[in-house]
Amino acid sequence: MPEEIKKNNDLTARTFNEEEIITVETSDDLISIAQRRLDTVKKIINIALKITTYRDWVNQNGNPYLVHSGAEKVARLFGITLSDIKTEKIWADDTKGKYYIYKTTGKAILPGKFDSIEALGTCSQRDPFFGKAKGEFLDTVEIDETNIMKASYSNFTVNAITHLLGLRNLTWEELKDAGIDKSKIQEIKYQSGSQKVKKTATPEEVKRQKEIWDWLMQITAGNDKLARERLKLETGFQPKDGSDFVEGKKDPKYLTGKWLNITHRKIKEIFEKQFSEEEVEK
Repeated sequence: MPEEIKKNNDLTARTFNEEEIITVETSDDLISIAQRRLDTVKKIINIALKITTYRDWVNQNGNPYLVHSGAEKVARLFGITLSDIKTEKIWADDTKGKYYIYKTTGKAILPGKFDSIEALGTCSQRDPFFGKAKGEFLDTVEIDETNIMKASYSNFTVNAITHLLGLRNLTWEELKDAGIDKSKIQEIKYQSGSQKVKKTATPEEVKRQKEIWDWLMQITAGNDKLARERLKLETGFQPKDGSDFVEGKKDPKYLTGKWLNITHRKIKEIFEKQFSEEEVEK
């Protein structure tokens, strides 16, 4: 352990070793230490980006934003520990009435306790992604509360790791240098308090999306709610890298690429099986 440092007006900084103590007595010393840390931070950001893929990012209002899957990869790479994690449910009121907020707090710590940070993550019943549909807020019974609780933890994780390593306010140029293709990243725009995913589907993908919905409506005898729940069930999956379960989608317009192709094949098989069986029964 380092020897006790006497309280004085000097600034002190520790190296990764924690045994060496550097006393800053002049502005030149401070600049020298800052320069060393700057080089280290640049290397950390560069290495962190290289372990992520385009699937670990979203284009949020024109800026790159690391999502939970990417934050977990970076945390494992650098051996970051999350500790003292607490999640609590808080009630609040607005013009629409009473609603709840989930708040998750905790610490993110680098190996050797070289550096650490306290972070916060929240998600509320008023979140447009979970608590709103067709421009209207959903009743409490219509919302899956566990999704809001998990989103609170996910937001905490991302905030803790990105703040600790300086992975905030990155540029597209930095992602490009790390081999991440911006054109493949899902784009999310916020307009008038709601979240909208920019439609990037090709004409062929749009055709498949419509076919999926047509089959679902026939499978559920025209029940819109059941069709959406069935799609959510069939499109959810557990990533092979062991990261958190990916919630399914309730609207095929949010499906593109490989996810769309797999879902199209799956729903088609369900449709053909169901209606072939009905023909046999007749």
